[in-house]
Amino acid sequence: MTEQNKEEALGIISLGLAKIVNNYSENALLINSCFVSAERYRTLTTTDGLSTTLNIPIELRLDNEIDVQYTNEDLVRKYNLDVQNIVFQNYLIASISLVDATLEDLYEYFIKVYNPAITDTELEKQIRNAWTNDSLLKFLIDVNKANLKRPINKQTEFSEAFMRYLELRIVRHTLLHSNGKLSDKNYQKLHDNLANTPDERRHFALINSPLFDAERQINLTINRILSIRQYLDRFLMYIFNSINERIIV
Repeated sequence: MTEQNKEEALGIISLGLAKIVNNYSENALLINSCFVSAERYRTLTTTDGLSTTLNIPIELRLDNEIDVQYTNEDLVRKYNLDVQNIVFQNYLIASISLVDATLEDLYEYFIKVYNPAITDTELEKQIRNAWTNDSLLKFLIDVNKANLKRPINKQTEFSEAFMRYLELRIVRHTLLHSNGKLSDKNYQKLHDNLANTPDERRHFALINSPLFDAERQINLTINRILSIRQYLDRFLMYIFNSINERIIV
């Protein structure tokens, strides 16, 4: 790895960090709109209710269009709970996907650095399989490749930091594919991760967090969203510092 390689890799991570910040800034407006809308319908007295299809032009309506009408009381509840929860879910899904994209961009960059003769077809195949069998992680810590290590001021090893991030990928999968309820397979995976975490840091394992209730359902709150946002930022900074401290040979 040359000094130029290091600078370009740091640029990839820096861009990812900026995207995390921008993504929350935009979603913060949506979260705020839920509070504003709930308060508006709580105090509104001049009209009662809202139709979900009233403002859709006739020519753009579905053949089997269903009009849902909410009373003001319904809307207060919807904005305080259901709509807000959808904003939380979409924010998490987008944020974790942004980190995925950042790491895949980093992976692609490093592959081309260490294998400049790779064909486009083979490169696409490796990127496509980045998350299979820990391929991306193994590449980043391989002493003959990126050779990234734990930053000097951190106690968490590189593979453990990655394991914590992979747990958030399970959260995204659960939101997208099982309506927010952990499957048996992913529930066991989180328990396996707990078992593979050093005793002094087991409280960081996601299975120990209040994110899941007794029925394995994901429960999102603004503070849990902000906690995950903070973790994603710190995870990318962990990788940034690891690259920055990488010895040039």
